[in-house]
Amino acid sequence: MHAPELQYQQLIDIGLSDSTDGLMRRLTETAEAMGFPLISGMLMRGSLGDEHRERVIFGNIPDGYLEASMDPEDSLRDPVLAHLTSRTVPVTYGQSFYLASAAGDLWEHQASFGYRAGVAVKMHLSDSREFVIGVDRDEPLPQPGTALTRLIATFQLFAVHASTAAERLLIPSARSEVFPRLTRRERDVLASTHKGNTAWEVSVALGMSETTVNFHLRNAMKKLGVKSKHQAVLRCISAGLF
Repeated sequence: MHAPELQYQQLIDIGLSDSTDGLMRRLTETAEAMGFPLISGMLMRGSLGDEHRERVIFGNIPDGYLEASMDPEDSLRDPVLAHLTSRTVPVTYGQSFYLASAAGDLWEHQASFGYRAGVAVKMHLSDSREFVIGVDRDEPLPQPGTALTRLIATFQLFAVHASTAAERLLIPSARSEVFPRLTRRERDVLASTHKGNTAWEVSVALGMSETTVNFHLRNAMKKLGVKSKHQAVLRCISAGLF
Protein backbone atom coordinates (compact mmCIF):
# COMPACT_ATOMS: atom_id res chain seq x y z
CA MET A 1 0.00 0.00 0.00
CA HIS A 2 1.48 3.37 -1.00
CA ALA A 3 1.36 6.49 1.20
CA PRO A 4 -0.88 9.02 -0.56
CA GLU A 5 0.11 12.57 -1.38
CA LEU A 6 -1.97 14.49 1.13
CA GLN A 7 -2.82 18.07 0.29
CA TYR A 8 -1.27 20.63 2.65
CA GLN A 9 -4.74 22.10 3.27
CA GLN A 10 -5.89 18.78 4.75
CA LEU A 11 -3.17 19.07 7.37
CA ILE A 12 -3.96 22.73 8.01
CA ASP A 13 -7.59 21.74 8.58
CA ILE A 14 -6.52 19.34 11.33
CA GLY A 15 -4.70 22.13 13.12
CA LEU A 16 -7.67 24.47 12.76
CA SER A 17 -10.22 22.06 14.26
CA ASP A 18 -12.53 24.05 16.54
CA SER A 19 -13.77 21.21 18.76
CA THR A 20 -12.50 17.95 20.21
CA ASP A 21 -15.06 15.97 18.18
CA GLY A 22 -14.03 17.79 15.01
CA LEU A 23 -10.37 17.08 15.69
CA MET A 24 -11.01 13.38 16.30
CA ARG A 25 -13.02 13.13 13.10
CA ARG A 26 -10.30 14.78 11.01
CA LEU A 27 -7.53 12.74 12.63
CA THR A 28 -9.39 9.49 11.96
CA GLU A 29 -10.24 10.44 8.37
CA THR A 30 -6.68 11.48 7.59
CA ALA A 31 -5.19 8.38 9.23
CA GLU A 32 -7.54 6.21 7.17
CA ALA A 33 -6.49 8.08 4.03
CA MET A 34 -2.90 7.16 4.87
CA GLY A 35 -3.94 3.52 5.17
CA PHE A 36 -4.27 3.27 8.96
CA PRO A 37 -7.74 2.64 10.47
CA LEU A 38 -6.51 2.93 14.07
CA ILE A 39 -5.15 6.07 15.70
CA SER A 40 -4.21 6.65 19.32
CA GLY A 41 -2.37 9.32 21.22
CA MET A 42 -1.65 11.00 24.50
CA LEU A 43 -1.02 14.56 25.62
CA MET A 44 0.86 14.53 28.91
CA ARG A 45 3.10 16.23 31.42
CA GLY A 46 5.63 13.79 32.88
CA SER A 47 7.45 10.79 31.43
CA LEU A 48 5.92 7.83 29.64
CA GLY A 49 7.22 5.55 32.36
CA ASP A 50 5.59 7.51 35.19
CA GLU A 51 2.20 6.05 36.12
CA HIS A 52 1.34 9.30 37.99
CA ARG A 53 1.85 11.57 34.99
CA GLU A 54 -0.88 13.98 33.93
CA ARG A 55 -2.39 12.74 30.68
CA VAL A 56 -5.23 13.01 28.21
CA ILE A 57 -5.71 9.95 25.99
CA PHE A 58 -7.50 10.12 22.64
CA GLY A 59 -8.18 8.03 19.54
CA ASN A 60 -10.51 5.39 18.14
CA ILE A 61 -9.17 2.74 20.50
CA PRO A 62 -11.03 -0.63 20.41
CA ASP A 63 -13.11 -1.60 23.44
CA GLY A 64 -11.08 -3.59 25.91
CA TYR A 65 -7.70 -2.68 24.48
CA LEU A 66 -6.93 0.46 26.48
CA GLU A 67 -7.27 -1.14 29.91
CA ALA A 68 -5.34 -4.24 28.82
CA SER A 69 -2.53 -2.12 27.38
CA MET A 70 -1.94 -0.23 30.65
CA ASP A 71 -0.23 -3.09 32.49
CA PRO A 72 2.89 -1.51 34.10
CA GLU A 73 5.11 -4.57 33.61
CA ASP A 74 4.14 -4.95 29.96
CA SER A 75 4.80 -1.24 29.39
CA LEU A 76 8.37 -1.65 30.63
CA ARG A 77 8.92 -4.45 28.09
CA ASP A 78 7.28 -2.72 25.11
CA PRO A 79 10.02 -1.79 22.59
CA VAL A 80 7.86 0.94 21.00
CA LEU A 81 7.37 2.67 24.36
CA ALA A 82 11.11 2.26 25.04
CA HIS A 83 11.87 4.10 21.79
CA LEU A 84 9.33 6.85 22.47
CA THR A 85 10.68 7.34 25.99
CA SER A 86 14.20 8.06 24.77
CA ARG A 87 13.84 9.50 21.26
CA THR A 88 11.82 12.06 19.30
CA VAL A 89 12.20 10.49 15.84
CA PRO A 90 9.39 8.29 14.46
CA VAL A 91 9.49 4.57 15.09
CA THR A 92 8.07 2.00 12.67
CA TYR A 93 7.14 -1.40 14.00
CA GLY A 94 5.61 -4.77 13.31
CA GLN A 95 6.01 -8.34 14.53
CA SER A 96 9.75 -8.52 13.82
CA PHE A 97 10.35 -5.35 15.85
CA TYR A 98 8.78 -6.98 18.92
CA LEU A 99 10.45 -10.34 18.34
CA ALA A 100 13.85 -8.65 18.25
CA SER A 101 13.18 -7.41 21.79
CA ALA A 102 11.87 -10.76 23.05
CA ALA A 103 8.40 -9.25 23.33
CA GLY A 104 6.55 -11.33 20.74
CA ASP A 105 3.79 -12.07 23.25
CA LEU A 106 3.01 -8.34 23.49
CA TRP A 107 2.69 -8.14 19.72
CA GLU A 108 0.37 -11.17 19.68
CA HIS A 109 -1.92 -9.47 22.19
CA GLN A 110 -1.98 -6.18 20.26
CA ALA A 111 -2.48 -7.93 16.93
CA SER A 112 -5.74 -9.43 18.16
CA PHE A 113 -7.09 -5.85 18.34
CA GLY A 114 -5.74 -4.84 14.92
CA TYR A 115 -2.41 -3.36 16.07
CA ARG A 116 -0.11 -5.40 13.83
CA ALA A 117 2.05 -2.66 12.28
CA GLY A 118 2.33 1.07 12.69
CA VAL A 119 4.22 4.32 13.07
CA ALA A 120 4.51 6.45 16.22
CA VAL A 121 6.35 9.54 17.43
CA LYS A 122 6.79 11.65 20.55
CA MET A 123 7.02 15.45 20.37
CA HIS A 124 8.05 18.02 22.97
CA LEU A 125 5.55 20.86 23.39
CA SER A 126 5.47 24.01 25.50
CA ASP A 127 5.27 24.08 29.31
CA SER A 128 7.02 20.70 29.72
CA ARG A 129 4.24 18.87 27.86
CA GLU A 130 4.78 15.95 25.53
CA PHE A 131 2.59 14.64 22.73
CA VAL A 132 2.59 11.02 21.57
CA ILE A 133 0.66 9.81 18.54
CA GLY A 134 0.59 6.58 16.56
CA VAL A 135 -1.32 4.99 13.69
CA ASP A 136 -1.78 1.25 13.24
CA ARG A 137 -3.18 -1.33 10.84
CA ASP A 138 -3.42 -5.05 10.03
CA GLU A 139 -1.16 -4.94 6.97
CA PRO A 140 2.66 -4.89 7.18
CA LEU A 141 4.44 -1.62 6.44
CA PRO A 142 6.37 -1.21 3.17
CA GLN A 143 9.92 -2.51 3.11
CA PRO A 144 12.64 0.12 3.66
CA GLY A 145 12.77 2.33 0.58
CA THR A 146 11.00 5.22 -1.10
CA ALA A 147 7.47 4.17 -0.11
CA LEU A 148 8.34 3.84 3.59
CA THR A 149 10.31 7.09 3.59
CA ARG A 150 7.34 8.92 2.04
CA LEU A 151 4.95 7.38 4.55
CA ILE A 152 7.11 8.46 7.51
CA ALA A 153 7.44 12.01 6.13
CA THR A 154 3.67 12.26 5.68
CA PHE A 155 3.11 10.92 9.19
CA GLN A 156 5.50 13.47 10.69
CA LEU A 157 3.59 16.38 9.12
CA PHE A 158 0.35 14.79 10.30
CA ALA A 159 1.74 14.55 13.85
CA VAL A 160 2.85 18.20 13.89
CA HIS A 161 -0.58 19.51 12.96
CA ALA A 162 -2.30 17.07 15.32
CA SER A 163 -0.13 18.19 18.24
CA THR A 164 -0.95 21.85 17.68
CA ALA A 165 -4.70 21.23 17.72
CA ALA A 166 -4.55 18.74 20.61
CA GLU A 167 -2.62 21.15 22.81
CA ARG A 168 -5.11 23.93 22.08
CA LEU A 169 -8.31 21.86 22.45
CA LEU A 170 -7.43 19.33 25.14
CA ILE A 171 -5.76 21.77 27.56
CA PRO A 172 -8.11 24.62 28.59
CA SER A 173 -5.28 26.91 29.75
CA ALA A 174 -3.67 26.80 26.30
CA ARG A 175 -6.74 28.49 24.76
CA SER A 176 -6.28 31.70 26.75
CA GLU A 177 -2.55 32.26 26.22
CA VAL A 178 -1.61 35.77 25.06
CA PHE A 179 -0.41 35.83 21.46
CA PRO A 180 3.18 37.14 21.27
CA ARG A 181 4.20 40.19 19.25
CA LEU A 182 5.82 39.29 15.91
CA THR A 183 7.84 41.64 13.71
CA ARG A 184 6.59 42.51 10.23
CA ARG A 185 9.29 40.34 8.65
CA GLU A 186 8.41 37.39 10.89
CA ARG A 187 4.75 37.70 9.87
CA ASP A 188 5.72 38.01 6.17
CA VAL A 189 7.89 34.90 6.31
CA LEU A 190 5.18 32.87 8.07
CA ALA A 191 2.50 34.12 5.68
CA SER A 192 4.59 32.97 2.71
CA THR A 193 5.29 29.65 4.44
CA HIS A 194 1.53 29.27 4.92
CA LYS A 195 1.22 29.16 1.12
CA GLY A 196 3.34 25.99 1.10
CA ASN A 197 6.60 27.68 0.07
CA THR A 198 9.99 26.30 1.05
CA ALA A 199 12.55 28.55 2.75
CA TRP A 200 14.24 29.10 -0.62
CA GLU A 201 10.94 30.01 -2.29
CA VAL A 202 10.14 32.40 0.56
CA SER A 203 13.55 34.04 0.13
CA VAL A 204 12.88 34.62 -3.58
CA ALA A 205 9.37 35.96 -2.96
CA LEU A 206 10.46 38.36 -0.22
CA GLY A 207 13.83 39.36 -1.67
CA MET A 208 16.00 38.12 1.20
CA SER A 209 18.53 35.37 1.65
CA GLU A 210 17.50 31.87 2.73
CA THR A 211 19.65 32.35 5.85
CA THR A 212 17.61 35.44 6.75
CA VAL A 213 14.35 33.55 6.18
CA ASN A 214 15.47 30.80 8.55
CA PHE A 215 16.57 33.44 11.06
CA HIS A 216 13.07 34.97 11.11
CA LEU A 217 11.47 31.53 11.28
CA ARG A 218 13.57 30.56 14.30
CA ASN A 219 12.74 33.81 16.08
CA ALA A 220 9.02 33.41 15.37
CA MET A 221 9.02 29.80 16.53
CA LYS A 222 10.77 30.79 19.76
CA LYS A 223 8.26 33.58 20.45
CA LEU A 224 5.33 31.27 19.69
CA GLY A 225 6.71 28.45 21.83
CA VAL A 226 6.60 25.86 19.04
CA LYS A 227 9.08 23.42 17.55
CA SER A 228 8.38 23.74 13.81
CA LYS A 229 7.42 26.31 11.21
CA HIS A 230 4.19 24.39 10.53
CA GLN A 231 3.11 24.79 14.16
CA ALA A 232 4.00 28.49 13.98
CA VAL A 233 1.80 28.92 10.89
CA LEU A 234 -1.11 27.21 12.64
CA ARG A 235 -0.84 29.46 15.68
CA CYS A 236 -0.92 32.52 13.41
CA ILE A 237 -3.97 31.25 11.52
CA SER A 238 -5.78 30.50 14.79
CA ALA A 239 -5.02 34.05 15.96
CA GLY A 240 -6.41 35.50 12.71
CA LEU A 241 -3.12 36.98 11.47
CA PHE A 242 -3.71 35.64 7.95
